[in-house]
Amino acid sequence: MSGSKEYIVILKKILNLLKNSKLEYLKASDESNLSKDKRHFNLQSTLRNRYFQDVTKLLRSLNVEVENLVIHRLNFEQMVISSIKKPNHTHLHKSIELDQNLLRLYDEALELNSAAIVLKTHREKITESVSEGIYFLENAGFILES
Repeated sequence: MSGSKEYIVILKKILNLLKNSKLEYLKASDESNLSKDKRHFNLQSTLRNRYFQDVTKLLRSLNVEVENLVIHRLNFEQMVISSIKKPNHTHLHKSIELDQNLLRLYDEALELNSAAIVLKTHREKITESVSEGIYFLENAGFILES
């Protein structure tokens, strides 16, 4: 039973990071000047929203009430993250950091429930996105610290 509770806690953390990642990709799109980059960042934002919906369904299948979580806590955190400005940090850089944190949480969730195919799929797509983001930043002259 404690494994199940731990799994639910991790899924809730994933929801939070997905929401924040979605917002950062939207901000990256807004700060980008090239239409192909804007499309890419908007697609990543849309994917994070889809993953958010998938994880919400997964939590509901575990009989977890998600409406209060989504309406109150996540929207509050959305307002807080929108108001924070970090110098020398692009929104894409922040998106990559959030995605890297997401990957760690997905690993933890998959350790507890290796049968969650949807989480495996999300993890694969986010891994690809992190690689693309790092490549994009390196071409723009940024260096990421590991």
